[in-house]
Amino acid sequence: MSYSASMEKQPKYVARIDNIYFINRIGTSLREATSNITTEELPENIRLLLRRLKRMDRAKLRKTD
Repeated sequence: MSYSASMEKQPKYVARIDNIYFINRIGTSLREATSNITTEELPENIRLLLRRLKRMDRAKLRKTD
């Protein structure tokens, strides 16, 4: 098994709710799956996760600016 330095730079997860960790790809999939659903229709835990993902995206943008 080869090890890539780029793997080290990417976080293993993007968000955590209680003790549940969401990896990067799941966050992207969740955004895509909920893109056609109004926020009010989503369960509270999904809304919370989407808000956390959004905050993390904004923080990433601030770091790169």
